[in-house]
Amino acid sequence: MSAEQDSEFFRSFAKVIATLVGVTVLLIVIANSLFGDEDPAREALARERATENLSPSFAVRLSGEPAPVLASAEASGGSAESGGVTEVRSGEQVTQAVCIACHQGNFLNAPAVGDAGAWGERIDKGWETLVGNVTDGYGNMPAQGGAASEEEIRAAIEWMVESETGLDVPES
Repeated sequence: MSAEQDSEFFRSFAKVIATLVGVTVLLIVIANSLFGDEDPAREALARERATENLSPSFAVRLSGEPAPVLASAEASGGSAESGGVTEVRSGEQVTQAVCIACHQGNFLNAPAVGDAGAWGERIDKGWETLVGNVTDGYGNMPAQGGAASEEEIRAAIEWMVESETGLDVPES
């Protein structure tokens, strides 16, 4: 009797599995017939978005190269007619846009604007070392070379050091 029960169990189990496989195949066929045909315009849009998502989000530029005109700059009054050249930002503008989040209150040991002691230690290591640390990143500070040109970085450091410390920045 045990062999008969085993045989009945395997037949029932095989029927259940066959039914599940059949339902799965049927659902796949229905899904492909309803959603399988892509609209050519939709495919083109998907390819365009994929290309846009894979394009670089930034570009490295060397000192003296003109900054590219960003779409937001064009919308806010910058012109594409100027050949992609934008004005170099002042040290204060760069500091307010990029640096102040950390340098306002000694965040992660960043020297605060106006802290003569902290800035003096860094200037003593050498002006080029200081500019290089800002450009390439150092310690907790991320690299800022992509956020500003070398000229803007130098201007921002000068502004942060000279604004309230009374320290002299070496001529570069």
